[in-house]
Amino acid sequence: MEIFLGAKGNVGKAGMRMDRKKFWGSFFLWCMVLFLAGCGKKGGTSAVTGSKDYVYKQEEIKIEGAGEQANFSDFIIKNGRIYLTSMEWKEEGCRVSLVHIGLDGTDEQSFFVDLKENTYLSWMNPDGEGNFYMIYDEYIEEEEGNWRDDYYLIKLDSTGQEIFRQPLSEGVQDYWVNWMRLLEDGRVAVSGQGGISFFDAEGKAAGHVELAEEAGGSVYFLQDGRIIMNSYNEKTGRSILRELNPDTGVLSGEYILPGNSGNYSFYPGAESDFLLIGNGGVYSYNLGDEEIKKIMDFIDSDMSTGYIYNICDVNEKEFYGMMNSELTGRDVLMKFTKVDPKDVADKTVLTLACNDLDWQVRKHVVEFNKTDPEYRIQITDYSQYTTEEDYSAGITRLNTDIVSGKMPDILVLNDYLPLESYMAKGLFEDLYPYIDKDGGLKREDYFPNVLKAYENDGKLYRLVPKFTIYTVAGKTADVGQRTGWTLEDLREVMASKPDGMEVFSEMTRESMLEYSIQMTGSQFIDWESGKCGFDSEEFISLLEFIKEFPETLPEDYYDSSLRGDWNSWFREGKVLLERMSLYGFSSYNYTKKGTFGEEITLIGFPSGNGKGSSIDAELEFAMSSKSKNKDGVWKFLRYFLSDEFQGQTEYEWPVSMKQVDVLAQKAKKRPSYEDENGNLVEYDEVYYLNGEEVPISPMTQEEVDEVIAFVQSVDQLNSTNQDLINIILEEAAPYFAGQKNAKEVADIIQNRVQIYVNENR
Repeated sequence: MEIFLGAKGNVGKAGMRMDRKKFWGSFFLWCMVLFLAGCGKKGGTSAVTGSKDYVYKQEEIKIEGAGEQANFSDFIIKNGRIYLTSMEWKEEGCRVSLVHIGLDGTDEQSFFVDLKENTYLSWMNPDGEGNFYMIYDEYIEEEEGNWRDDYYLIKLDSTGQEIFRQPLSEGVQDYWVNWMRLLEDGRVAVSGQGGISFFDAEGKAAGHVELAEEAGGSVYFLQDGRIIMNSYNEKTGRSILRELNPDTGVLSGEYILPGNSGNYSFYPGAESDFLLIGNGGVYSYNLGDEEIKKIMDFIDSDMSTGYIYNICDVNEKEFYGMMNSELTGRDVLMKFTKVDPKDVADKTVLTLACNDLDWQVRKHVVEFNKTDPEYRIQITDYSQYTTEEDYSAGITRLNTDIVSGKMPDILVLNDYLPLESYMAKGLFEDLYPYIDKDGGLKREDYFPNVLKAYENDGKLYRLVPKFTIYTVAGKTADVGQRTGWTLEDLREVMASKPDGMEVFSEMTRESMLEYSIQMTGSQFIDWESGKCGFDSEEFISLLEFIKEFPETLPEDYYDSSLRGDWNSWFREGKVLLERMSLYGFSSYNYTKKGTFGEEITLIGFPSGNGKGSSIDAELEFAMSSKSKNKDGVWKFLRYFLSDEFQGQTEYEWPVSMKQVDVLAQKAKKRPSYEDENGNLVEYDEVYYLNGEEVPISPMTQEEVDEVIAFVQSVDQLNSTNQDLINIILEEAAPYFAGQKNAKEVADIIQNRVQIYVNENR
């Protein structure tokens, strides 16, 4: 049996119905939303984090009555006490604990309810007098495998004894509870798909009201008694907040949160209408305000947790919230208290800019800020500027700031920034001298081809701690053992194959064109000389090849009986080539022994120079050439080349060859895990073929050597400049539509790309 105690009060079961699926989608969004937001002015908060005004200390509130493995939810502060529920799995069913404790962590009281299989509790509401109102749901199997939910409003006393049980779903088909709330006048309001039903303190019916059609979406119960609903306005395309009158079911008012409301999770506030959680920290917001006010900054407060959720404030200097412990993986209740700015130590500030903060970078920033006696990292996350109307607003703002001279000390790079332009303008510092004079690092310890690929005129302007190789795999029996090929070579192979065999699976003209540019686009642009070759015969042939792909996939593409199970397409010769992300030894082993089931060749995408594989950074940094604290920047950046960080990299290639050797030894062994008794249990990786499990054996030393040699041979970068890709996609469309020939389109692309390159060198 499974029970989920949700942050908003719902307790659900996996795979039940869409309402529970939606709930859990929202729950995990709330947990992860702090990776999305940062700053802003009109429509946000101030752009740059890093102030003594937003520092809070953290203190765990121990909850003894919740059990060692409990997960918390239903978090409420009422009459000076903290109320929460927790869930702990048992062999059959689960135990739900109801706990209340003083704000200072003393006078804990609790009781538990053991639930049988397929029964659930949710929406805990305390009355402040020792009683609790909750929703009880029993999931019942009927005849012929059909199921139904029986919902009840229940009231429990301070010992967990049931005072009453009021049926809610009798005679109602497909009933479910949207929310339940104990109102200030003592009535209990239960919202279902039929409207709001009211009950008195004894559970007797006390009226019913139909809900307005637009009264859907998330619901928030403000501490002053107002009920606020978050809904979508189709006319404006924005999320709006409106007040619900529970006695009439009518919504009133219309409030639009500044910026992108999707960047925040909402919780009722004590001294403001709402507390918001975003990537930057905790904010306050009053309905109708034009700005959001920052209260707490995660980085400045040395927050090392993955996320914070379910927050309640007592006053502007003290609030409580749930966090996930990185040490145990358990939920913990934390008290956050504002630190007087005069008690915050002074350090030299290093600025770091990004668009969406990588969790590993965030974690290191916190550790660096905690331990370094001289420097402190201050983050500007430009993803905050993203709006519901413009998802590229953050990147646009970041690029504008950089071009106008607001270059941060450290820049986390991504595919949407004009990096070639930045390097041409001398904005990045050469990192080779820092590596060479660093006593703990040596160039020869890292993949030389990767360092070389990211060089510009012999200088290393970009630090790439981990990467992926993009290539194309095919059966050796089909493509041979060559290390590269041309379009003509590919056509020769296809000519020998039966009609109907696909070159690549699941590819349309547009997706194929984008893929081909990513794989080989760097061969048509020489950024150092500024020359482009999109008017060449080679590129024209590429366009002609891509036109042979369908404009759209057939509706029965995945269901066709002729194609059969997708997992068998490559084994049975229905598809020749697999687009492959080679992120480690396991991806090679799985492709060879699972996808193809025989010897494979990593031949790459067909190209004029025979190089059809590329390197793509999974994390990438640059140091500003204008930074006044370059030694401090290097103290921060060098960590990503250290054994500590490189040793954590398993799902991409670490740039450290020493760590790759460690992963190679692991690849030659069967995977394993430690059971509850501390014993090492080995198992087999499997590939699912026509419903059957096909074991995948560990790699041999010969296979390991083959993969390492291949990775070391790749020396060109994946072409990820989205501006260039968009130009090519736009101008190639008339050729695919039959409006222009390939030569005309190639000339236009050459002209536009040449202008772009000239402007960005």
